[in-house]
Amino acid sequence: MEKHELDIIHRLSPFDEMEDQTRADLLAKASIITMPAGKILFKRGDAPEDIYWLLTGTLDLLDESFEARIRDATDDASRFPIDNHNPHQLTAITTLASTLLVMKADTKGLEQPAKPKDDVVQPAKDGADWMSTLLSSPLFEFIPPVNIQSLFGKFEKVRYAEGEAVIRQGETGDYYYVLQSGRAKVERTSGTNTTLLAEFHVGDNFGQDALISSIARNATVTMLTSGTLMRLSKPDFESLIMEPVIEIVSLKETQEMINLGAPKTYLLDVRNPKELGSGTLENSQNLPLLMLRKNLGKLKQDAIYVTTCDNGKRSTLASYILNENGFTAFVLANQ
Repeated sequence: MEKHELDIIHRLSPFDEMEDQTRADLLAKASIITMPAGKILFKRGDAPEDIYWLLTGTLDLLDESFEARIRDATDDASRFPIDNHNPHQLTAITTLASTLLVMKADTKGLEQPAKPKDDVVQPAKDGADWMSTLLSSPLFEFIPPVNIQSLFGKFEKVRYAEGEAVIRQGETGDYYYVLQSGRAKVERTSGTNTTLLAEFHVGDNFGQDALISSIARNATVTMLTSGTLMRLSKPDFESLIMEPVIEIVSLKETQEMINLGAPKTYLLDVRNPKELGSGTLENSQNLPLLMLRKNLGKLKQDAIYVTTCDNGKRSTLASYILNENGFTAFVLANQ
């Protein structure tokens, strides 16, 4: 460790109260890391494996209501570990390039460091963990911290009674929803037959398919119990969630990735088989959009997927679904 880093560390709790040799022995088990702006250090609800101290830079600490508190390395509170609770009660996101001291939480000889007052968070209110569940999605690795702060200020709470429909099959999409409390069911009707597709629980989200693809709602969501939902308007969903997640690549770039072969790149045509008669792209594989979610388990997490269709709507939704589920996906530019 550099001298200027040690000067900062010697002022941190609990190192400031240790004998020189004891401190030196413990720091031999620690490391200093640098993280760029926009990285999630840990999420609310995580069991802490490491303890972090902020040496330089700034963080946003988001509580159960997703209200942000700024932690600056020059603040007195930075003498203490960041959210030293088990499990974490805050989500920590870097807002500037930051350096941090890191030590394993179970390091022998490390007394439990103190907690500053602004890290003491009241237990989450019933239903508040919908936010933590949503944030745990791989999708939020793409979304900048400034968007996350704006996002949770844009959500609107709406209440529904047992048996009330939230969205109906065939309607035009206008909102994205996250279930804050209660349970809901998803059903699709074809002719005279209605099929139960799934149940939604706290933290589950829905409604994005119609917003991204501009097609009508493809199912009905009905409350199984009374409950509350948080909804986000289509414009806010597009600007705060969808746009950071969707990246467009050209056919030339796609071909270069395929030729490179590491990681392996697949071109997915998400049109229906009947539409393929109008022509297909070289090296493309057909996986209809309606079958994508059912086949996620057959896809390779370490591969890259470039999605294509006829007008970009379905391929955009396909790329969103893949990124939401931890894959790396791009949208092929319209030819």
